[in-house]
Amino acid sequence: MGNYNSQYESYYSNLVNRKNYRGYGYSSPGRGSSNTYGSYFLRRLVRELIGVFILFIFIVACKLVSTPETASVYNYSKAIVNKNYDYNLVINDIKTFDMKKLEDKSTDFLENIKTKLTGIKPLKDRLKSDFQLPVEGSVISSFGSKNNSGIDIGVKAGTEVISPSEGKIKESGENGQLGKYIIIDHGKGIETKYSSLSEVLVKKDDVVEKGRVIGKTGDMPKSGTPHLHFEVLYMGENKNPEDYISFTRK
Repeated sequence: MGNYNSQYESYYSNLVNRKNYRGYGYSSPGRGSSNTYGSYFLRRLVRELIGVFILFIFIVACKLVSTPETASVYNYSKAIVNKNYDYNLVINDIKTFDMKKLEDKSTDFLENIKTKLTGIKPLKDRLKSDFQLPVEGSVISSFGSKNNSGIDIGVKAGTEVISPSEGKIKESGENGQLGKYIIIDHGKGIETKYSSLSEVLVKKDDVVEKGRVIGKTGDMPKSGTPHLHFEVLYMGENKNPEDYISFTRK
């Protein structure tokens, strides 16, 4: 039995090693890549079936050859198969797993490493120390609520909107979804977006300093409440502005 265990462990070790040494590649989808994946999947399936078959033969042998050792192995195997697992608990854990939190923790971890290597402050420290509020007001709609990719700050119509830090106007314009809007590139992967404006006082490629008035808020009949829609993006990903800048809440 000891010899079998070592062989079986060796078999599965080889499977794991093959997986690890295969590596992670990036390739554009195509006929060749799909055939390669299909071939790999078939080989993987065959290997798994072989492993199951080996286990089956071994268990049957333990049943047929009656010794204290084989009886012990057979009974243990039977107990494992018959054991009641709480699959609902496992499924619930999967459903409640917050991938976003894992992503944020990974980002913070990488930021800390980058800080140690380059001396550049982490994103949170940069925003908290270098950025100011674009308007003074209360948050009336939070990040993530109703698919909100930023926050809505309740202010009077015509309130001046300032640049929270120095940067360059990446875009400014108007569309049906955002109304009049502005996007500022602050460098180092940080961008801020402003929409629901009545006036845009800057144009694309303008360089703006911290505190400069870039626009004015509008009266939004559809929403019922005048506000500024404000977003913070880092490396193209929307972040919760309230995690980095202090706002009052209504």
